[in-house]
Amino acid sequence: HFREARALGHHTRPVILGPVTWLLLAKSKAEGFDPLSLLPRLLPGYADLLGRLRDAGADWVQVDEPALVLDLGDAARAAYVSAYGELAKVDGIKLMLATYFGALGDNLKTALSLPVAGLHVDLVRAPEQLDAVLAGARKDLLLSLGLIDGRNIWKADLTALLDRYEPIMKSRSAFQIAPS
Repeated sequence: HFREARALGHHTRPVILGPVTWLLLAKSKAEGFDPLSLLPRLLPGYADLLGRLRDAGADWVQVDEPALVLDLGDAARAAYVSAYGELAKVDGIKLMLATYFGALGDNLKTALSLPVAGLHVDLVRAPEQLDAVLAGARKDLLLSLGLIDGRNIWKADLTALLDRYEPIMKSRSAFQIAPS
């Protein structure tokens, strides 16, 4: 689909489900099986996909990790560190880590430590996380601010949003405004 859009003159940002969320959603018939144990075998496939997207002309890939807004244990947080440590080794592609449907909460430190080029946060459902995100984000981290309610884009009061967030946006050299 990326190549098709590009052939039509549209440069898009492909979106994929992240490996840790994918595994956390997995089910097993085996009692006590830990899906995260499959992460080392899964990551080469993700790295291959990122390389193929890069070779097709993608410069950014959005990796959706909505599980980052859940109450995660240390093993899941370590899985994020491991996964993105490996995915960051794919040269020539920038990763936008996307979270939504809530606040990063106790996972904020983990998310901000990952070697990604961008981080998307949902400020519709969790506006209270903005100060912590701004305080902890690297200066070179592109922040994608989910200010527009993705479930009801027509309801957005753009003037009020601009009044509220413009001073914050002026404090960063790079950011994006996006749906939640």
